[in-house]
Amino acid sequence: MKITRASDYAIRLLAHLAGDGEEWTSIELAKELDIPFNHLAKLVQIMSRRGYVITRKGKGGGLKLAQDPRRIDLAEIVEAVEGPVTISDCIFNKSACSFSSKCKVRKCLGKIRNSIQNILSD
Repeated sequence: MKITRASDYAIRLLAHLAGDGEEWTSIELAKELDIPFNHLAKLVQIMSRRGYVITRKGKGGGLKLAQDPRRIDLAEIVEAVEGPVTISDCIFNKSACSFSSKCKVRKCLGKIRNSIQNILSD
């Protein structure tokens, strides 16, 4: 598994908003966090739909964190941007590989995936 740039940006965005509790405009955040504005706008939409940020449109608008940052874990952020954390398709779908039923590695990959999930959720 690789944490993509989008996940990195989302983590930076929420961490920054958690740091001061202030309301920021998307333009200010893009400059402050060195995130291209278009990427930030997409992430703000995702984070807003998931209930992590509150947005206000128009003049004087902006965004701020919607919940206590202690209630947000990295696994939730990564999953919001990337989808479920996985190592291999066969972990969730045995039919993805014809060897799944007799594979010696599948169980180990599942443990690795669970460990990553637990660390991100900590």
